[in-house]
Amino acid sequence: MPLNYNFAFKNSNLKRWKRPAPKNILTSDVDIKKKITYLYQIFYRNPELFYPPILILIATIAVQISTIYPTKTINRLENTHKEYEGLTQKLSTLQSRMDMMKKHLNNMNVFFSKPTPVYLFAFYLQNSIPQGVQLSNYSISENGFSISASSFEIEPLNEMVTLLIESPIINKQSVKIKTITRENTTGNSNMRVEINGDVLKLSMLKREKLYNESNSYGLLRKLIRFNNLNLLIRS
Repeated sequence: MPLNYNFAFKNSNLKRWKRPAPKNILTSDVDIKKKITYLYQIFYRNPELFYPPILILIATIAVQISTIYPTKTINRLENTHKEYEGLTQKLSTLQSRMDMMKKHLNNMNVFFSKPTPVYLFAFYLQNSIPQGVQLSNYSISENGFSISASSFEIEPLNEMVTLLIESPIINKQSVKIKTITRENTTGNSNMRVEINGDVLKLSMLKREKLYNESNSYGLLRKLIRFNNLNLLIRS
């Protein structure tokens, strides 16, 4: 069994020798030139210890310096960027609303352009009936119109046909006298005529003009609002 016993220092005045610590020239009183020379020698003899961290330090400093101007620019434009994002969001929302309004306008366009203008037809028909002519029946649709009228004389009926042809909503090329009959009632000779033809497809501008001419101000205001909104949305 080995003994762990130090016979050399048992009851001895001998002291264990210790290796003296190397003298640190940087903390000594030597002049600054020698300290610089010492640092240079340490650096020159041990390049593998100093080159990597120095290169990293230089690269880090270079990156930090190169980011100073972009960072300042970003900080300076931060509020402008936030304002731009806000405006972009508002424009996107506005564009979505405009697309929805365009869709609604396209659906509403049918009510202002395609239906047969019954009011205008009735207005100009009333102005086309001369004295001595009596309407028995009239109808209007997308396919055209049909009128039955009677008079004791042929001249008022001829005048009515002339006025119908001059009407701004009737296609004068399509006006035809379908039938002419003579009836004897209570000793009087009565002329009965049936007329048919086509109604013109009116443009928005023409329809607006005729509404104004026929004093249909309610329909005119609705049409003007629709046209103005349509122009505003599509511009």
